[in-house]
Amino acid sequence: MKLLILLFYSVLFISCTSNETTIEDCTKLNKKYKIKNVLNYRTGERVDKVFCIDKTN
Repeated sequence: MKLLILLFYSVLFISCTSNETTIEDCTKLNKKYKIKNVLNYRTGERVDKVFCIDKTN
């Protein structure tokens, strides 16, 4: 059971790699972007993050 919990947390933190979305990525996909100020849980600081949204919204 402890091994299962350890594997779950390992996969969770591996998926938190730095895959930053940029404004250029959104424009290449022909989508709008929205910048939100979100909390970075690792550092405890607020950072601006780019989110791509469909142009229909």
